[in-house]
Amino acid sequence: MRYVLLTTICVIQTVFAHEPEASAPFARSDSEGGISGHFNGGWASRYFSEGRDTLAGDSLWVSSLELAWKNFTSAVCYGRSPDQDYDELQLSFAASQSIGDEEVYAAFTQLRTPFDGLDDIEVGAGFSWAGLPNGIEFTGDAYYSFDAEGSFWEFALNRAFFVSDKLIFHTSGILGVNQGYVSDGHDGANHLAFRMGTEYAISESVATYLHLAHSWALDRDASLPGDRQLVDFSHASLGMQFSF
Repeated sequence: MRYVLLTTICVIQTVFAHEPEASAPFARSDSEGGISGHFNGGWASRYFSEGRDTLAGDSLWVSSLELAWKNFTSAVCYGRSPDQDYDELQLSFAASQSIGDEEVYAAFTQLRTPFDGLDDIEVGAGFSWAGLPNGIEFTGDAYYSFDAEGSFWEFALNRAFFVSDKLIFHTSGILGVNQGYVSDGHDGANHLAFRMGTEYAISESVATYLHLAHSWALDRDASLPGDRQLVDFSHASLGMQFSF
């Protein structure tokens, strides 16, 4: 149960914020040849995306449904702000493969923002390596937007602490690099972020989580529209996951 929690409880943050908090973007089946499912519902104090306070201080409610079979996962995710007319729908498919201490994945995502009438297609890939000392894991993730015709890269060092079979505490240090993904922002080193969180399994099928994070902007150019929301700020998220 605890390993399923570590790789799946952060789906809301990973899918919407593209943050490498877990070693793969979505959950995988936890039974040989079987299908597993997860429903997540939560609230984020700010919409953190590519180091930016995307909704200018406003919050976001997010829900997601994932189905996993062997190394394949599909997901439907929806987020809506209670403070302004903003919503976002994501349809995703991912495949992953583990080889020893390493894991690789590839993902396809279609994004829509109904209020704005915009849509985009993204492809992503990443890897994790759990062979560092003291249980530290290194992850690298990249995703490309066909609308922006650019990519964003994230690198992270992650450490999980299994307090018990039901309680997990984890920390992550993240570096983000923009390469045209935020087309009207600067390219290069974008932000540094530190995140810590805890997940608690209430039962075999229900878990709750709380995350706290702070992001520091790097090389911000206030004259660029895409950098105006690239600021130093803190944010938090909390929610629940139901497994079936």
